[in-house]
Amino acid sequence: MTDSVRERLLAAILTATGAEYGLSAPEDERDLPVTIVQDGTDDAATSYDTTRLSMPLSIGRAELAASADRNAMRIQAHAALAALVTAMHVDETFGGLALGVDYTGGGIQLEAGKIVFAEASFTVRYQHLRGAPATVS
Repeated sequence: MTDSVRERLLAAILTATGAEYGLSAPEDERDLPVTIVQDGTDDAATSYDTTRLSMPLSIGRAELAASADRNAMRIQAHAALAALVTAMHVDETFGGLALGVDYTGGGIQLEAGKIVFAEASFTVRYQHLRGAPATVS
């Protein structure tokens, strides 16, 4: 059986961002760097022969700080955020699986001179044939 369009799309997003799916935040510095993708519940609208969907998606990145200087950490975190946004827009269709990607927001955090975090939120628009989630329409 062919995987659903949604599953194939998530796999393509994981590849494009170099991420892992749905892991919790790293507990140990040895787990860094790490990029995590977490999806939400889709919104859907159905027409005669097509179901159009919007998948909310958050992508987080945690890295060891290259410096304990807060300004350098801020710059590093913003670079990580920019890299996430860029990766999601290299091919907004992810090989024809999606209709497009909307960047909906993002931000950074710094942790005690040790770790920088970046998180970006997106809405990924895609569709499949009505009643056939594995068939791109």
